[in-house]
Amino acid sequence: MTTPPVIPDSYKSDHLFLLVGTNPLPNFVAATLMLKPQGQLYLVHSNKTQEVAKRLARYWTDNHRQPQYVPVDESDGTSIRQQLDHALAQIRDGYVGLNYTGGTKMMAVHAAQTLRDHQTSRRPVTLSYLDARSTKMYIEPGDDKAFMTEPLLYEVQPSIQDIVKLHAFDLQAPIAVEPQLPELATVLASAHQSPDVIEQWRRWCDKILREKTRTEKAYEWDKETLLQRVSIPLPTDPSLQTVAKQMQIVFDARDGVLRLKEAAQRSGFRKIKHLCEWLDGKWLEHYVFHVTSRVKDQRPESRIHDIGMGIRPKSEPDSPEYDIDIGVMQGYRLYAISCTTDADPGMCKLKLFEAYIRVRNMAGDEACVGLICMADKPENLQRQVVRSWDAEGKVRVFGRRDMPDMIDRMAEWFISTGEGRHV
Repeated sequence: MTTPPVIPDSYKSDHLFLLVGTNPLPNFVAATLMLKPQGQLYLVHSNKTQEVAKRLARYWTDNHRQPQYVPVDESDGTSIRQQLDHALAQIRDGYVGLNYTGGTKMMAVHAAQTLRDHQTSRRPVTLSYLDARSTKMYIEPGDDKAFMTEPLLYEVQPSIQDIVKLHAFDLQAPIAVEPQLPELATVLASAHQSPDVIEQWRRWCDKILREKTRTEKAYEWDKETLLQRVSIPLPTDPSLQTVAKQMQIVFDARDGVLRLKEAAQRSGFRKIKHLCEWLDGKWLEHYVFHVTSRVKDQRPESRIHDIGMGIRPKSEPDSPEYDIDIGVMQGYRLYAISCTTDADPGMCKLKLFEAYIRVRNMAGDEACVGLICMADKPENLQRQVVRSWDAEGKVRVFGRRDMPDMIDRMAEWFISTGEGRHV
C-alpha cells in the first residue's frame, strides 16, 4: 500500500507567491512542499529582503524554473496590492498559492486579501503558513475548511551545502567531512574528565607549544618556514601519561620529542600551524565531529542525515557572517555545535550566544544550538540561557563529565529534539 503524500497535489500550486523574510530557509521549505513540479515561483520582497530573494532565486534556478521577482514596499498596503495585481493579471488559469511564512504582517494581510480577490473557478487560491515550533503547515484551500498538516520536518532534507548556498556564494574553505586524529582526540577527551588534566594540558599548550610556535604578538602562529624547524618535548606531567603515550604512537615520537614538520606530514595536516591549532584546542572539535559521525552511522533513530565541520561561508553584502564549528542536519533543522576547552561560565556563555545568533540567522526558528565545553555543571548554564533567551528545547550544553558518554548524550539530544521532547 502506497503512503499518501503529506501534502496532496490538490493543495499545491502552479503559481506560488512567497513572502520573502530575512531568512531564506523557511521560504525554501515552503516552495519545495507547496509548488507543483515545473510550477512558477514568485518572490515577493521588500528592499530589505531583496538580497535574500536573489540568493533564494539563485539556488532555486539550479533545479527549477527561474523565479519572478515582485518588489513591494512592505509598509505600504497600496504598493503591495498594486504589485500583486500586476503579477496576477499575467496568470490566466491554474492553481495559485500564497505562502506567508516570511515577510511582514502588513505584507501578509494585503497579499492574502489580494489573492482572495483574484480567485475564480479557473484560478483557485490556497494560502499556507509554515509554523516553526510544530513544523506543521497551516493550509487554507480555496473556500474549503482550513487545516494543519502532520509535522513536515523530515519531508525536506537539505544538505549543509544547500543551507550555505542559500546564504553565500562560496566558502572560505571546503566543509570538512572527516575528523583528523580521532584516536588521539578521543584519548584527550577521556583524559579531560579530570580538572587536573585540563590544567596540565593547558599549561603544556601555553608554556611549551605556544612559546615555540607563536609570534611576538602572541595570538599568531609563526611562519611555516620557522615552524618547520621546531621540535618540542611531549607532555611529561604524570596526569598526561596516557595522552603522551598516544602522541608517541600517532606522531612516531618515541624519543619524547615532537618534531612539528614530521608530525604534521604524518598526520595529514596541510600546514604545520593547523597541527598547532589542533593541539591547542581544535582537537575537541574533531572529537565531537567523530562522535557525531558515529551517531549518524549507528543511531538511525536520531534522523540526522548530513554533518560537516568548519562551516565558514564568505559573506555577501547585507548578509551576516557565519562561522559554525560543526553543523548537523535533521530534516530541514540545522544544529550548530560550538566547541571550547574553556570552563569559565562567562566565556562559555559568550560562545553559546554567538553560536545561537548565527544559527538562528542561518536557519530560522527551527534551528538548535549546542555547546561542548569543560564546565563542571553545564546544566546550570543551560537553565540560565534557556530562561533568559526564551529558548526552551533549542539549547543544549555538555560539560567535561559528558565526555566518556558523548555518543549516547548526543544521540539523546537529537532524538528528543526530533520527537519534540524537551530534555
